[in-house]
Amino acid sequence: MNKKLLSAFFIGLLIMVLTACGGEQADSESEAASDSSGEATSEKLTAPDRFLRIGSGPMGSGWYPITTSLSEIYMEGFENLNASQLEGGSVSNLKAMEIGDIEYSINYTSDFVDALNGTAEFDQALSTPAGLASIYPVYQTIATLAENNDINTIEDIISKHIFLGPQNGGGPVSFWRMMAEYGYDEEAIRQAGGRISYGNYSDGATMLTDGNVDVFVAGGAPQVTALQEIELTREVKILPIEQDKLESLADRGFGISFDSIPAGSYKGQDEEIPTYTLVTMLTVSNNLDKDYVYNLTKMFWDNMAEFEKSVPARAENFTLDTALDGIEAEQLHPGAKRYYEEVGALN
Repeated sequence: MNKKLLSAFFIGLLIMVLTACGGEQADSESEAASDSSGEATSEKLTAPDRFLRIGSGPMGSGWYPITTSLSEIYMEGFENLNASQLEGGSVSNLKAMEIGDIEYSINYTSDFVDALNGTAEFDQALSTPAGLASIYPVYQTIATLAENNDINTIEDIISKHIFLGPQNGGGPVSFWRMMAEYGYDEEAIRQAGGRISYGNYSDGATMLTDGNVDVFVAGGAPQVTALQEIELTREVKILPIEQDKLESLADRGFGISFDSIPAGSYKGQDEEIPTYTLVTMLTVSNNLDKDYVYNLTKMFWDNMAEFEKSVPARAENFTLDTALDGIEAEQLHPGAKRYYEEVGALN
């Protein structure tokens, strides 16, 4: 082989080697970019457990879409986390958390306080529930069909069939505390010929529409979703609570306050209607890791846009200014407390 051919051969070989190396480097860079992009796509946080069980409200309640959004936010934010929601109620959620059936719940601050103190529906104080956030006031609504002309006041419901929502929810607890201001309890209703039923709000709305119950009790902010569904075919009537009874109830330290359901919340409702209110809060298990709960808290507040889409009437009340309403600092989970200290919501 002459020198020219030999030179050409080596030059070609060198080009092939350099091309191969360049290709490998490009592949390596591409893989690095892919890894980097994968890390960015999975710049998701790691949860200490694969499952997060969230105690919700019954189907048809305003709580259910909130916990649906929570589940989606947390599954998006944490790698391989399966967040699921379980139908329940305020009291039952707190009891379920105590025995480890759920790790996260939505409930009322009044029931949270009762749970920690071992009062009302709680035979003994619970040690597992810890506060994450107060989110919005709930207007307790006592309704009947507008056509029920004999039901216009609280006294009128004593001999009627009353639907109270989920049996282990916070609604029935606050209802009986309100009724005590009028001097009535469950036995008094039975003696007057009345009846009490429990169940999810969707079923209760159907029962009211069909005439199987006379009175429907539920909470909303301020509208109750199930009552709005009834309004598609029937007109409802909301019963007012007397102001002196509301003030007396608020003074008893149950975590119950009062306000007025705004005019126009329901069809034909031209005036405000005074009623008692509760505060909805998010609660987590004390057994959850501090950093994990810090991130659960932060993700909730960082994703307000999701709640503004799914529950706009409620989300307008989700603010850091009221995040600790009804919750003492020592009742917060340490992870949530750290978040509020960082954002200046806890002095």
